[in-house]
Parts: sequence; C-alpha cells; structure tokens
Amino acid sequence: MIAMSDQPFALEQMLNNWGIDKQRVHVILRDNATNMKKGMGDMGVWSLGCVAHSCQLCVHEGLLSQRSVTDTLANASKIVGHFKHSPLAYSRLEDIQMDLNMDIKRLQQDVQTRWNSSLYMLQSLLEQKRALSVFAAERALPATLTVSQWELMKKTADVLAPFEELDQGPIRRILSWEEDDDQGIKTMKRTLLEAEALC
Repeated sequence: MIAMSDQPFALEQMLNNWGIDKQRVHVILRDNATNMKKGMGDMGVWSLGCVAHSCQLCVHEGLLSQRSVTDTLANASKIVGHFKHSPLAYSRLEDIQMDLNMDIKRLQQDVQTRWNSSLYMLQSLLEQKRALSVFAAERALPATLTVSQWELMKKTADVLAPFEELDQGPIRRILSWEEDDDQGIKTMKRTLLEAEALC
C-alpha cells in the first residue's frame, strides 16, 4: 500500500524511480480530491480514500458550520496560544495547578489540519477551568470565555469525542439525538450528521 497525497502524475514517476512495477501495487491510499481519484483511475490502479482524511473533512465542516462554535474555538485557541508563547504564564499556571492540588498538565493547542486537536484543546481547557479562572483573576488573557462559551465547549467536546474512536454507530446516534440543551450547536450537529453520511 502506498499513501499518496501529492499530485497523481508524481506517483508514476515515484514507482519508476523505486523500481516498482505498477502491477505489483495492490491499492493506493489517497486523499479525496477529485484530481487524485481521476489520476488513479487514469493510471489504472486501484485506490481508496483515506478514512482519517474523510473524517477530518467532515468534522472541519461541522465545526465551521456554526458561528458560536467557531468564535468559542477562536477564543480558546488564543488562550492556549498565550500559554504556549509565554513561559512565565505557563509557570504561573503550573503553580496554580499545584496550589489547587491538580495534576500538572499542559494545555493542548489545536492545529487546523487535525480535527482531533480541537477536541484535545477543548478537553484540556475544560480540565484546567479552575486553574485558568484563578490565573484570569490575577492576570490578563488575550481572550475571555463567557459562561455560555464554557458550556458550548463542553457540548462540542461531547459531540466530537466519538469521532476520536471512529465508531460510526455511536456517532450517528449522538448526532441524531436532539436534546433540550442543544442550544448553540444544533446546526453543527446536523451538518456533522449529513457530512458523516457521506464519509
């Protein structure tokens, strides 16, 4: 199996350079771009779209579908970025964690190309909410999270968590289930459900 995310025409040259006969290639794992699908078909090789890439596209679309979610993620990312770029701030946060008898843990920064990094960021912020509240009472942060944004972060993390396991059954059930407290994430859940059906 060859993972291929570059231009299709480069594949044939790569196979030639490595001395691999095209007939010996069982399957090529590729992203889901139309040019990649067409290129593999034109070459006459069997290829499959990457499940992780499909999941990335689905979740990314869902996260972008609701303004309240994107605004909350942007604020969360600014806060984490502040600690990533300031050793002094991180040192103070660790002191606060110790004072509160919490495990010393670093906040996780999200990366645009990896949807699960947004989940990890939300989870790390939620886990450190008490320490962050103490820090914010002492020092300024580049962004603040409102009470409703903290609630939205929890809801978003709960919706994204099953994607981490790539278990399609629970994902559909969670996304289909309408709850009274879905205020603020209804559009995101509907978009994720529609996109997941295409994965």
